[in-house]
Amino acid sequence: MHTLSFTGERQLRYPAPDVARGFMLALIALANVPFWIAYFPETPQAGRAALAAMGSADQWWYLARTVLVDRRAYPLFSILFGFGMAIMASRTMERERRAIEQNVRAEVVAGWHPVQRQIAEENIERHVRRVAARLIRRRGWWMLVFGAVHALFFSGDIIGTYGLVAVLFAEVIVMKRAWPRVLVGSLVAALSLFGLWGMGFSMGGTPMVLEYHGPFALTMFYPLMSLGNWLGATIGTVLMSLVVPCVMIGVGVARWGVLQDPRGHGALLAGIAFGGLAIGALGGAPFALMQLDWAFSGSAAWSYPLFHASGVAGACGWLALLALVGGGPREKLGTVCAFLSAIGRRSMTAYLSQTLLFILIFSVLGVFGVRSLGVAVSGLIALGVWALIGIGCVIAEGAGSSRGPAEWALRWLVTRSARTLPLPDLPPVPAVPSFMPGAAPVVPEASPLVPGGDAPASSIQAAPVPAPPAGYGETSLNGGSMGNQNRSI
Repeated sequence: MHTLSFTGERQLRYPAPDVARGFMLALIALANVPFWIAYFPETPQAGRAALAAMGSADQWWYLARTVLVDRRAYPLFSILFGFGMAIMASRTMERERRAIEQNVRAEVVAGWHPVQRQIAEENIERHVRRVAARLIRRRGWWMLVFGAVHALFFSGDIIGTYGLVAVLFAEVIVMKRAWPRVLVGSLVAALSLFGLWGMGFSMGGTPMVLEYHGPFALTMFYPLMSLGNWLGATIGTVLMSLVVPCVMIGVGVARWGVLQDPRGHGALLAGIAFGGLAIGALGGAPFALMQLDWAFSGSAAWSYPLFHASGVAGACGWLALLALVGGGPREKLGTVCAFLSAIGRRSMTAYLSQTLLFILIFSVLGVFGVRSLGVAVSGLIALGVWALIGIGCVIAEGAGSSRGPAEWALRWLVTRSARTLPLPDLPPVPAVPSFMPGAAPVVPEASPLVPGGDAPASSIQAAPVPAPPAGYGETSLNGGSMGNQNRSI
């Protein structure tokens, strides 16, 4: 099965990011399924009634899910989103630089004085980063639209959250220096942990306060109520969770380059995988044991923030492990990697499909008289939904489709809403004024400027703008080229 297309020329793809996205969708399905079982009419209320309704298998599965999946899936999602945005920005800036170079005659550049050359480089750098930032922001706005539509059915939608992050922090994502990302991530992390401490303090020692939320009523007003809950949750998630810090980590991972090509980093990735998953499990265990009333029956003020913070380490562990599984660039993938990659290339479509299948399956169960559903059984259903979606993605891959309907729609909307941005002003020739000491005057045939200057544009050599390469992430929720023209934002 040919699933690889990193560039149009080489027909080669780095599979690790898509493999990670594909596996991530399984974690997301497992983390989201408790939301749906709350709609069954005999679902117990929070507290000891909910705990009493759990059998032994349910409790053990809840323990495993808490230390390995819950609050570990969304940080992994966030890291991969930041990774994708950084890759998209990098490719956009490179294409924009090539477009500028192809539209300026070589003799013009050769006539520049070193000071003018430096000024030109600074102007070009500001221009290309502005283009990339506006592309990310435009993509973020459309993701908010997708999230709002999805929220009519599922108030736990996360697409809108990442869209809002893209809108708010586009300039930070494209910055070359790391310290702005570190600063933003640290400030949001501090705010988030303070808020999580407050939430944990309010929980006290009550077990099972998260698994069950009480039964919900499905009325004609449900879509509007769900949308309203989503609006508040989206803003709260950006400010009071670790999404933003993890997005900034993802940008750093993209700049590092190890996820694109893990070859030569096996020992390091293995250490991160083992250490990250271990820290994530140990950090989540106290809160999980308290929820099950097995131990640590005291306050959740310390265990709840630890549960979230250790989730970042757990997500890094999963990412490192999946990078090892995905491996380096190659033309053919094994069965497991091909399956995961097919899902990862269609991550937005797969994510939205989970909601549709959950609604369908649980509605059918309700029609047949099912009044409640255990934690372990719902977990198996979640894995079944993910596997079914994966089979559909593999079939689409075999049919020659490179992206899902949601990816196609998002790409089309982002491209169609682009606006043309003028090329930056560049220095004219003569580059060195005759009055400068020791400078020999340069007398050109004309005084060309790039479009936007005062000289006639006829002195600029027109060059065709190359079509953007097929970069990975094009078809994913978490990043990729939008296929916009080089000067369109």
